[in-house]
Amino acid sequence: MKKLSKSIISVFIFSAISVFTSCNGVVFDTIREEVKLSDAQIQGTIHSLIRVTDSSDLKEYLYLSANPVVWKKDIDNAVKNGGTDSTDYTTSEHGHWLTTSRPGNNYVRLAANHNGEIYSLSSIVKEVTDDGEMEEISRELKYLDTSVKDAGWQTVTFADESISSEISLDSSIFCTNTPKYENRYAFVRIDGKIYKLEGGKATLIEESSEYNFTSGDNSTSIYSSARGVSTFDGRIFYFTGSAAITSNESYNSDATMIYYADSTTVYYRADGDSKWTAVSCDSSAIRSIAVTKDKLLLGTTSGLDNTALNEGKPTGSATTISANATSTLSSSYIVPILLTIDPTKSDTATDIYAASNFEGNPSSTSATRKNASLWSYYPARSKWNRE
Repeated sequence: MKKLSKSIISVFIFSAISVFTSCNGVVFDTIREEVKLSDAQIQGTIHSLIRVTDSSDLKEYLYLSANPVVWKKDIDNAVKNGGTDSTDYTTSEHGHWLTTSRPGNNYVRLAANHNGEIYSLSSIVKEVTDDGEMEEISRELKYLDTSVKDAGWQTVTFADESISSEISLDSSIFCTNTPKYENRYAFVRIDGKIYKLEGGKATLIEESSEYNFTSGDNSTSIYSSARGVSTFDGRIFYFTGSAAITSNESYNSDATMIYYADSTTVYYRADGDSKWTAVSCDSSAIRSIAVTKDKLLLGTTSGLDNTALNEGKPTGSATTISANATSTLSSSYIVPILLTIDPTKSDTATDIYAASNFEGNPSSTSATRKNASLWSYYPARSKWNRE
């Protein structure tokens, strides 16, 4: 079993932590020299950031899990206004997150589907008193039905009765996380098998024309190691062994491109393509990606990079986001999560969220614990800052 010290457990027990000839163009470096930093409402290691259409009120929310609190934020106005209404708090001010019920007392990772159901994979941890270390012993899979007012978290049931409420450590949860709620689907991998999550149940799926598990080299199957998924239309799903996967779907248009990253290589696939196209990237290892109108944002182990898109295809040219200049999301930090609210808009015209973290002792780098938090960019604010 994996043992984790108290000082590093917040780095996340079961984290996913999860063309280009020169993709290094670091977007941010020293924002504190340009703008006063806000006090962060969301601090610590961010494990998940997902879109949820709450069935109880039909509003659009972001749900976030962090150490092990679950937060939510109404983004409906931001989506409708596209970041142009400076009187709307979601586009002009940081924060305004509300705590909500959580599925357990330990570290939680979230996924959501088109029914407004939220699924959680959380760790069960015990303290080893003789050496003062913490030990993850198993995980548990639960769901929340937002269509039922004041519903509580319930245990997911499996058709396979050999799987108990305590899930193996060899597990991962992920979802398409699409802007269109009807294209949102959630999956969990347990001991090399993939299950679709819907109606509070986990149903085993196999490789098929509907479920594509071909990796970027277009030959190797990653069925037993999948950690991410995307879709063009909500009917055919492309799985990857990386959590860094997204599409250019918007609230008003279907996806035409899917992107994912593995180490320093980015793969892309246009709708109708029979295979992935690989592009080598000169950046640090990529942990997350997000799409804007003309750029692909790359969250790496050394800060936030970007590369230009030409008709949806990464070009390899590195550019600086002019409105941001530099930021604390620099080479001292890992960026494991990125999310753009509207991929059809430029990086200066849509809300963007990024989680930052660091590894090792901050005293040996310029990293600070205050900056290990959620960051956001709002067009009305026009600067990256703590969320």
